[in-house]
Amino acid sequence: MKVYTTDRIRNVVLLGHGGSGKTSLVEAMAYLGGITSRLGNVTDGNTISDFDKEEIKRKFSISTSLVPIAWGDVKVNILDAPGYFDFVGEAEEAAAAADAAVIVVNGKNGVEVGTLKAWALCEKYSLPRMIFITNMDFDNASFRKITEDLTEQFGKKIAPIHFPIRENEKFTGYVNVVKKAGRKWLEKGQKEECPIPEYLDEYLEKYRETLLEAVAETSEEFMDRYFAGEEFSVHEIMMALTQNVSSGDIVPVAMGSPVQLRGVANLLDDIVQYFPSPDKRSVAGINTKTNEIFEANYDFAKAKSAYVFKTIADPFIGKYSLIKVCSGVIKSDDTLLNVEKGTEERLNKLYVLQGSKPIEVPELHAGDIGAIAKLVSVQTGDSLATKANPILYPKAILSTPYTYKRFKAVNKGDEDKISQALAKIMSEDRTVRVENDGANRQSLIYGMGDQHLDVIVSMLKERYKV
Repeated sequence: MKVYTTDRIRNVVLLGHGGSGKTSLVEAMAYLGGITSRLGNVTDGNTISDFDKEEIKRKFSISTSLVPIAWGDVKVNILDAPGYFDFVGEAEEAAAAADAAVIVVNGKNGVEVGTLKAWALCEKYSLPRMIFITNMDFDNASFRKITEDLTEQFGKKIAPIHFPIRENEKFTGYVNVVKKAGRKWLEKGQKEECPIPEYLDEYLEKYRETLLEAVAETSEEFMDRYFAGEEFSVHEIMMALTQNVSSGDIVPVAMGSPVQLRGVANLLDDIVQYFPSPDKRSVAGINTKTNEIFEANYDFAKAKSAYVFKTIADPFIGKYSLIKVCSGVIKSDDTLLNVEKGTEERLNKLYVLQGSKPIEVPELHAGDIGAIAKLVSVQTGDSLATKANPILYPKAILSTPYTYKRFKAVNKGDEDKISQALAKIMSEDRTVRVENDGANRQSLIYGMGDQHLDVIVSMLKERYKV
C-alpha cells in the first residue's frame, strides 16, 4: 500500500449494536476497494475483519480489527469494533483512535440499545458521525420508521441524504436527496439514473427541507436566500454538509444492502466527502521534559510522536502494537522513546494491517494508523516520541470490569503457564483483570460479563493450551 499524506486519510470507526451488520459492511467495502476478490460472510467464518478463531467459532466480533481501504486518492482506515457490550473496551479504544464514526443500524431491528451506546461513545470523543442502515433488501426493513425513531432520539440533526426506492416490495434503487435524483441498482452495486416515483415526492420534500434548513444556518447570506425561497446549488449543499458534519451539527443517514453491494460505494464516497481528515482534528500531550502542553494536532511538520491504542498478541501472527501517529512522519528505521517507561525502541519495520495481514510501508504520516511488530517494552496506552521531544499522551479511559470467576490450575505445574497466558490476554484486552484474594486463597479473573469470561477461558484452553 502506498504512503498517504495527512489530508488524504480518514479514520473511521464502525459502531452499533451486535449483529447490526458492521463486519458484513467492512467485507463489502474491502471487495469494492479491491482488497478481496470475493465477498466473505460471517456465517462461513471467512471475513477479512473477523479472523480470530474465537470470532470464527462464535460468529461475532470480539476485538477491533483494522482494514485500510484505498478509495480514489484517499485511504479510509476502517476500525471494525465489536457491538456486544461484553467487549465494549475494544469499541472504546477504537473510538478514541478514530476521527469519525459510522453508526450501523440493522434495517430489520431498527434503533437498539447498542445504537444509543454508540451515539454516547461518539459524544464522549466528539466524533463526527453518519448513520448507515443495513439490510434494506429485507421486506420488513422500514427506512422511514427508523429515521423517525432516530429523530425522536437525537433531534433535528438527523438528516437523510439517501432513501430507498422499492418496486414490488423489492429494493430496486434510491433517491439522492442532495441532487434530487433517482438511481436504479444494476449488478454489483452499479447504478443508473431513473425517474423518482411519484409516491416518494412527499419524502423527498420532507428530507430535503431538513437539509436546506441546515445549509441556511451556515451563513447569514444563505439564511436570507433560504427565506427568500432561493434554491441552493448541489455544490453549496455539499459544502455546507461537509462543514456541519465535521462540527457534529448534522448527522447524515444513508442506507443499503452490503451483501448485495448496494449503497456501500455511496457510503465510501460520503466518508471521503463529509468526514474530516486528521489535520482538522486536535490532539495534545505533555512534554515530560518541559512539562508544557504539546499541541500535536496531527501536524506532519512537528516532532515525531504517536500513541499505542491497541495490542495484538496472537501466537500465530505475532505481537503488533497498533499506533496512531499524532505528529511528524514516522519511518521504518526510526528509534523512538517509550515515554512512560523511558526505554528506547528501534522500529525496524512499519506495517498497515488488513485484518490479520501485515503489509510493509516505509513511513506513516501524522494522523495515519499503522502497526509495529515486536516492540518489547511497549503496551497499549504507551506513547512513542523522540528523546529530544518526549511527548506523553493521555490513555483512553475504559469501562471497569465487575464480573469475575475463580480459577485454579488443574495440574500443579501449570501456574506459571496460566500466568503467562493471562498476561498476554491482558496485554490485548485492558478490560481483563486478574486478582489474588489472599484472605480466601483464590485467584479471580475479572471481565465485562459472562460472555467475556467465557471467551477468556476458551482462549486459555484453545490458544494457550492450559
